[in-house]
Amino acid sequence: MEAHGPNSNALPTRAGAESLAPPASAGDFAEIADCWSQIGVNGDGTCPELEKFFHCRNCPVYSAAAMRLLDRQTPAEYRREWTEHFALEKKRPAPGKQSAVIFRIGPEWFALPTGIFREIAERRTIHSLPHRQQGIVLGLVNVRGELLICVSLGRLLGLEREHPRHKPRAMYERLVVTEWQGKLLSFPVSEVSGIHRYQAEELKDAPPTMDLTSPNFTRSVLTWQNRLVNCLDQELLFATLNRNLA
Repeated sequence: MEAHGPNSNALPTRAGAESLAPPASAGDFAEIADCWSQIGVNGDGTCPELEKFFHCRNCPVYSAAAMRLLDRQTPAEYRREWTEHFALEKKRPAPGKQSAVIFRIGPEWFALPTGIFREIAERRTIHSLPHRQQGIVLGLVNVRGELLICVSLGRLLGLEREHPRHKPRAMYERLVVTEWQGKLLSFPVSEVSGIHRYQAEELKDAPPTMDLTSPNFTRSVLTWQNRLVNCLDQELLFATLNRNLA
């Protein structure tokens, strides 16, 4: 494949490609004429060799140019800079010693310790209970053949559940099953992000103005993906839930 034009440093034709010798210095890089970018597949496509080789990467001229690039001498500065780069001590952040499951209820994000979660399932049909329509108890749900009490954590926290007409495809409502002091309890959430590991020093005090009716349930806050996550006090939360079940 020949390069046409005023460039006098064009690569030799295909017939002479095998005779190319490795360059003596890195400066020879400037002498390589990229005919593939001029008359080849990345150019105007007028090279007559394209009919035979279909693509420039199949042409000996292209291969010979690649060999010249690989065989050129390495600049001294290039080797020194990469040597210094790999000699630097790698500073890796220490893995988090604590973990929590992050979930969303309406517009707010919350976190509870991973150990209290037993299952995160798809939303189940909630069977209402007589005379329990106004409180936090939503009813009973069947999880693997076992009937569990389902409560509204959103009501307890003073949140209004969102019911958008068109939900994003990536968002699915989930049913969370928790265990606290040997008792199973479930509650629906808008979204579950997953398990997040963090260091204790990442926790910050909850701001005095929380957009919740019961701010005392928020023990601290955690910054996660540029969002503010409310870390709930699990002891106070489940103690309050159990009192409301009586």
